[in-house]
Amino acid sequence: MSSASVPKKHVLIVSGEPRILAEIKIELMAFFNISIAATSELALNAFELNEVAAVVICIGENRDNAFSIFNGIFDYVNSKNIPIIFLAEKGNDDDETIAFAMGAVDYSTRRRGTVNALSNRINLRINASEYERRILAGETAPNSFDKAAPEKILFGKTILVVEDVEINREIIAAMLSDIEGLTVDEAANGKEAVEKFKKNPELYSLILMDVNMPVMDGLESTRIIRSLDCANARDVPIIALTATTNEAEIEQCLKAGMHDYLEKPMPYDKFLVLAAEHCAP
Repeated sequence: MSSASVPKKHVLIVSGEPRILAEIKIELMAFFNISIAATSELALNAFELNEVAAVVICIGENRDNAFSIFNGIFDYVNSKNIPIIFLAEKGNDDDETIAFAMGAVDYSTRRRGTVNALSNRINLRINASEYERRILAGETAPNSFDKAAPEKILFGKTILVVEDVEINREIIAAMLSDIEGLTVDEAANGKEAVEKFKKNPELYSLILMDVNMPVMDGLESTRIIRSLDCANARDVPIIALTATTNEAEIEQCLKAGMHDYLEKPMPYDKFLVLAAEHCAP
């Protein structure tokens, strides 16, 4: 299916500052259908008119205004399990703490020139929310790939998923749970991944490695694994999971010793192709 045939998701951008609304709308309209709202009343109206997949709340100079708008729409958003993403003009640890305490799924500082990264973050949260709803409803994750060949190759294999966000690990594990005979192990950061690999280096047939993580990032943990004097250290396939698939970051991943990369949100079909390719005997 071509990307042109896939309908765009609808994203609501909320801010009390018209300049920010206009700028973010222009940046994201190539990726999503966009509505904007400067008040909680207008935001609630947008929910009535559109099937909103995510809400981006922009924190500008008037931070109290942004949180006030969020308070006005929280009950509706929470009842519909719509992901809330806070986007700050200037990062603030207190604001980040408040945002997550109020139910946000993401908080980031706006960086001009990184529109693709922002759209990927939004898509990641939309897909995470959709997978979570399906999992809670007892449904299996959808895929359109003829997975007979990859399943045969991945049978009996163990994959290490390294990702600092717990819900993301759970979603990836749920996505892979349909692959018969595949075992998924998890690590919350690069340091934990290195420790797990050291304990049993021949256990893992593939490592999915998030790039940006606290404690130890994916680049450093990959370099350490490659430097270990043990079986499989130089050969185990390591695939980067990255939200910013620009050439510079991809080059960093490859130089660190990764074999390949997958953009976030992780495309299931592409994962199957790469996993089968790298795990084939």
